[in-house]
Amino acid sequence: MKLQVVLSALLACSSAVVASPIENLFKYRAAKVSHSKTINSTLPTWSSSNGSNTTYANSTNSTTNTTSSEKSQLQIIVTGGEVPITNSSLTHTNYTRLYNSSSALNITELYNVARVVNETIQEESSSGAVVVTNAKSLEAVAFFFSIVFDTNKPIIITEDSAYAIPVANDKKAASRGVLSVTSDKLVYSGVFTPASACSYGAGLPVAIVDDQDQVEWFFDASKPTLISSSSVIRKEYSNFTTPYGILQNGIPVVPIVYDGGYSTSLISSLSSVVQGLVVVSSGSTNSTSSTIESTKIPVVYAEANTPLNFIDAKDVPKNAIGAGYLSPIKAQILLSIAAVNGVTSKSALENIFP
Repeated sequence: MKLQVVLSALLACSSAVVASPIENLFKYRAAKVSHSKTINSTLPTWSSSNGSNTTYANSTNSTTNTTSSEKSQLQIIVTGGEVPITNSSLTHTNYTRLYNSSSALNITELYNVARVVNETIQEESSSGAVVVTNAKSLEAVAFFFSIVFDTNKPIIITEDSAYAIPVANDKKAASRGVLSVTSDKLVYSGVFTPASACSYGAGLPVAIVDDQDQVEWFFDASKPTLISSSSVIRKEYSNFTTPYGILQNGIPVVPIVYDGGYSTSLISSLSSVVQGLVVVSSGSTNSTSSTIESTKIPVVYAEANTPLNFIDAKDVPKNAIGAGYLSPIKAQILLSIAAVNGVTSKSALENIFP
């Protein structure tokens, strides 16, 4: 029965990745992002109260004293999505609202949220964290956090806190890396989070939350190869796990564009505007017929709407990189994190991408 539920959710429908015609990228010339080393980020500070708190970005608080200092507390960070009107029935929880966005979070906002989560999970009283976001941001937040955080504490990304809290409070959620819970109550590794509940992911769910809010796990605890302790990312690029890199190195611009027959000079001229490109592959199996490549900026090809279609070096132009099984959104996130940390060479990026 469980397998039928999972397969039904996976095969229900598919989604598209939003990309831009490459000509639109030149609008960045007029308003090019400044790579300032001092980015002003007004983030709320954590309350040390033992109550169940809601901290808003305007520094107002709504507090209900329902927790005990002797108990571990689950931190819930809200950037959008669904949260209860009142949290008085939820003990041992702290709510912090950073944003109330219905749009996809950008890379600056992702790092802002990561810094808050990083601070709270370092506290001894923290049992883990739940990040509530909107549907457009679920895939990006889950994958971004999977790369940035290397912790055994559960970090759950969701559109609805009611779905994620049972997972975060389940002892078996530990040591799995970041997890996401979709609107159909399927639990995925953050690395394999689908674009939406009605789209294919590059992997199977690891659990499901039933109608009694019990979590049924399908696999023993482990982390995906991409972020395992023996992975290239963890062994050679430990700086990826700091949420403060963007404050030092500036904001990368890494657009997603459609595949197409663009001139070499056009692609070359973009190198002064962007720090990389993600190209949505137009081919069903490979992109060797494409002409989008560059020796000045990283160009990564990724497949959309096709489950488990792997794009590697032989499928892309000579001076481009295959995203492996990563979707365009995930490729954009990984390329942005690499750019923030100064990893831009083709050889290094080929080792990072699956």
